[in-house]
Amino acid sequence: MTIFACFKKGISEASSRPKIVLLQWLFNALFAAVAYALFSAVFASALGRSGLAADLMKKADMNVLFEVLTTSGRPLGVMLAVLLALILIYFLVSIFVHGGILRGLVESSEDKRSGRVFFAGGSVYYGRFLRLTVYSLLLWVPALLFFSAVNVLIRAVTKDSTNEPLTFTLSIFRIVLALFMIFLVKMIMDYARIGIAVEDTHQVFRVLLGSFRFVFRRPVRTLGLYYLLGIAGWVMFAAWRFLLAGLPMTTAGAVWAGFLLTQLFIAARGWLRIAYQAAQLTNFQSQA
Repeated sequence: MTIFACFKKGISEASSRPKIVLLQWLFNALFAAVAYALFSAVFASALGRSGLAADLMKKADMNVLFEVLTTSGRPLGVMLAVLLALILIYFLVSIFVHGGILRGLVESSEDKRSGRVFFAGGSVYYGRFLRLTVYSLLLWVPALLFFSAVNVLIRAVTKDSTNEPLTFTLSIFRIVLALFMIFLVKMIMDYARIGIAVEDTHQVFRVLLGSFRFVFRRPVRTLGLYYLLGIAGWVMFAAWRFLLAGLPMTTAGAVWAGFLLTQLFIAARGWLRIAYQAAQLTNFQSQA
């Protein structure tokens, strides 16, 4: 099966699961509502029920934000603590979501697209996927060390250099390398989660090593499929930005239209997450 066939299968599977897309959108909406409520409470406690606080929350006035942060250190400390807590919660919930999506994809029963299977999968795989996340440090640390070594070399080459084209080219190369390393590790993690779900095994470390071998034995195929799906994501992002830029944002109707477009984009990201898992699952099974 070609990577284009895997891509098509992933798109088809994602499009046939509107309930799972909706559940992911609801998770994001709930997270956004909690984040807004917490940050509102932080600034309200710092500024009181004043016009300044109202301007900050309604207009997102950066001048007001900087005034708050420079006049008192307490709001900044609380805000950072809240932000870190929210990032951790979002990260832990995303592990659950991965499990729910994969359970529905490997399930053979008639209700594999149901919310019940999604929540069951999130619970069944959660512990194993959490351990996999810890083991992934064995990938992230070497990747970071490799990038750091290349970065040091680039800095040595460009230090006191008057060759601006070379400096610019190496700067772009550094960004591309960083993104490549991040996506490579994320892809290996995807195949490790797929392996755990397909085999229904608790031997997480063994599966992680197997996914590493799977990717590096088929670099063109695995990377090609991953970046093909990535292009689909960038097309969605470009379409969203283009439509959003066309709205004047000077009327209530335009603001609501922009809000709805953003919600559609968030839902589309959930759809793409399913497509990624389904396409890579198809690739994994076709090569087994």
